[in-house]
Amino acid sequence: MKNLDLQKEEIIKCLHCGNETLMRQIGEFCWDSSDNELFACPVCHKLTLREKTMKRNSYYEIEYDDKETILYPINSINSCAIPIEIKEAFESALKIKNIDKNVCLMALRRTLELILKDKGAKKWGLKDKIEEIAEKGLLPKTLKEASSLTKMLGDTAAHDKELEIDQHDVESMAEFVGFIIEYLYIIPDKINTYKERLSAKKEN
Repeated sequence: MKNLDLQKEEIIKCLHCGNETLMRQIGEFCWDSSDNELFACPVCHKLTLREKTMKRNSYYEIEYDDKETILYPINSINSCAIPIEIKEAFESALKIKNIDKNVCLMALRRTLELILKDKGAKKWGLKDKIEEIAEKGLLPKTLKEASSLTKMLGDTAAHDKELEIDQHDVESMAEFVGFIIEYLYIIPDKINTYKERLSAKKEN
């Protein structure tokens, strides 16, 4: 990564502190079809890494696509195996993870509820939904516990219960829900993709 001689400034929303502010670009790294730009937030002094996709018309001429992706802090999950409603709910939670702890925990609880519903849970309360899906063998013991903890912290955030929530709690719950998504959607998809590839190799 290199420092820029010409300092570029751009209005960007900081996903660390939530401020939409004028940020100074302090670094850039170009490789193949992407341009990675590093910005510093003047409010919280934390860094944002953004990727812009490029296309070349010639060796010297570069055009940028409209797509810009924040690579850090992480606020998305890249897999087509996840149902869109669940993906959007989880990404919404990640985007406010460093901005509003209580809202993030409630969003993670909602994500969990959508996952259980997608997997066939019919019972009313979230606690019963977790038990129902676990009894079907879809959630191993560790992920059942992760689900229960996500429910508990989400309830605490929603009902202002007397439990002090800190950033570590939020980071842990986001990680737990990420594990659940990976176990139920991403890993099975990767295994099926590999099996198809292996089957094609055997046929050749």
